[in-house]
Amino acid sequence: MKRSRFRKDGDAVRALSTVAWLYRVGDIGDDEVAASERWRMEYDYATLGIVDAGGPKRGGEAGDIHTWMLGHGKCSERLRKLAELLGQSLHTRIEMMLVREMSFPDMAAMIFPEGPRASARTKTAAQCALALERLSEYYSNKSLKK
Repeated sequence: MKRSRFRKDGDAVRALSTVAWLYRVGDIGDDEVAASERWRMEYDYATLGIVDAGGPKRGGEAGDIHTWMLGHGKCSERLRKLAELLGQSLHTRIEMMLVREMSFPDMAAMIFPEGPRASARTKTAAQCALALERLSEYYSNKSLKK
């Protein structure tokens, strides 16, 4: 508990993620946090076939293997299109934050191997906030088209 990477959440001890840190300091808002959670659920479904029990409902479908496989394919395609729209740089930042759960210093060391560490951390945090903002805009615009 003495490490700043952990926080008390009721009776549970949770790791303070980069998304939670950006939210806590005010660099991102609720929409970006929701978009990051949605992206991670879609990533888990597309890559591992895992659906969170509290995730979005599928509209009363029967849920046979064919329905699940079609949903899996559509989800994979959505993530591929999103990666194309964001570009490799922002997509990599999202994966570093949400899949690998890397800290800002670890990301900064990979992205900016040369130069001062504090400056690299600040740049990395700004890039991550931008990536989450773009992710949020994508999901907002996608829901407006329905």
